Amino acid sequence: MVNTVGARQAKRFAGGALIAAGLAVALPWLVGQIASDRWLWSQWLLWIPTFMLLPAGLLLWAGLLLRRSRWHLLGIGLAVVGPIGFVLTHWSGGERSRQPSIRILQWTAGPVMNNAGPYARFIVDTNADITIVEGARPAAADPAMRAWAADVTLAIRGQFLIASRLPVLHLRTIAWADDIMLVSMEVQRRDGSPLRLLIVDLPSDPDRSRVAIIDAAHALMNRLTVAPDLVLGDFNLTQGSRQLARFLPGYQPAWSTAGEGWGGTWPRTLPIYRLDHVLVRRGTGLHSITTMDPGCGRHRAQLIEAAATRDEPHGLPPAPSQ
Repeated sequence: MVNTVGARQAKRFAGGALIAAGLAVALPWLVGQIASDRWLWSQWLLWIPTFMLLPAGLLLWAGLLLRRSRWHLLGIGLAVVGPIGFVLTHWSGGERSRQPSIRILQWTAGPVMNNAGPYARFIVDTNADITIVEGARPAAADPAMRAWAADVTLAIRGQFLIASRLPVLHLRTIAWADDIMLVSMEVQRRDGSPLRLLIVDLPSDPDRSRVAIIDAAHALMNRLTVAPDLVLGDFNLTQGSRQLARFLPGYQPAWSTAGEGWGGTWPRTLPIYRLDHVLVRRGTGLHSITTMDPGCGRHRAQLIEAAATRDEPHGLPPAPSQ
């Protein structure tokens, strides 16, 4: 009899421990989704990926089952919802546009750790109309890159390596302070109209307040004289970030409407976060965004296809069915 009571108490204790462990994952995730990165403490919680609901749900299921609770199936439901929600927020079923486009390569490569050859080959093989690479500056000296660059305008702005096959009308560093870099670029489209880009690199330090970073970026962007058509780069903000929506009023992340395939960009070998973004105003001609694995560097690259002429039918494409 004593053994039976002891076994029941052990089961209840084990069940309670499993339930507590599951809630220790699920509740911070939920708070992060609600609070987003409004505060320094909540920005840490926002980084908890949705797939963590899988182990949280299994822990809750096992704990409730040990306690013989009729609610144990809720744990299974949570375990199923987690991976599905993670895929739905990172996968977009759009199709690559067949319309004439300006192809823009944006890649947060980071510093070259060994040989610059693979970095240069990826840039040359992609052969975009506009190439914007953060880091990888030694690739500019690679023979393949030098041969390719003979037909492009090549420039260095801070940590950015920038190349364009289109005529460059304007290229200016707007700000480079406090680990925030903003570069304004304007090229001439094939119909003679301008395409204006704002290239962004925001701090990656996880201890810095995202609110403070965006406030500082707002102050620096007062130097902009013309509104950009596309805002792109490494924001170091996750896809559901409130601060990403605050970055430039009137602009919105374009992945959900123009993306194709898997949207994660970091870390490159297992991209569970989308930290590189493209922001657009409604009415901007943007055909598609795809991510690519360069085989080197810190992030996956983005290939952005923008309208080749200003008089193309504008507007974001309709949201793809999920």
